[in-house]
Amino acid sequence: MKLIIGRHGEAEQHSATGLDKDRRLTEKGIADIAKMADFIFHSPLKVTQIFHSPYKRTNETAEIFSEKIQFKGIVNPVNELLPGADYSDLLPKLNQFTNSDTILIIGHNPDVSFFAGKLIRDESFANVFGFSPGTTVAINIAKENFLRGQIIWMISPEFLKT
Repeated sequence: MKLIIGRHGEAEQHSATGLDKDRRLTEKGIADIAKMADFIFHSPLKVTQIFHSPYKRTNETAEIFSEKIQFKGIVNPVNELLPGADYSDLLPKLNQFTNSDTILIIGHNPDVSFFAGKLIRDESFANVFGFSPGTTVAINIAKENFLRGQIIWMISPEFLKT
């Protein structure tokens, strides 16, 4: 199975409601996610499922990805991807998919870093590789045990052309 784990795009500092969960993407965040989506669309990986945190900025990120990669399925908000959650709790939901599937997971920092580190069995991953807004990592991993995944690529929007 291929897991593309990404951090939401750059978000506004404060929401109109004052609640963190309501912060929206900035114009830069929208443009960065569009670049990442274009990169994924032109990659050999074809997304078969999208999961994201129920927060506004991750929902907007998921919607941009969905539109740009021409995803035809349902974009799923899940509580397992809330800030501070143990993203490993998402693994039972991933078991319903095959090793041929590519799953896009959109969450928050530092949780995306910790989760990727667990999957590749390198707990220092979160300390070594920062997930700036919009950054994604693609990991090849067997769903039978979700251990010893191999990084396919890791890229941030600032390294992509417009």
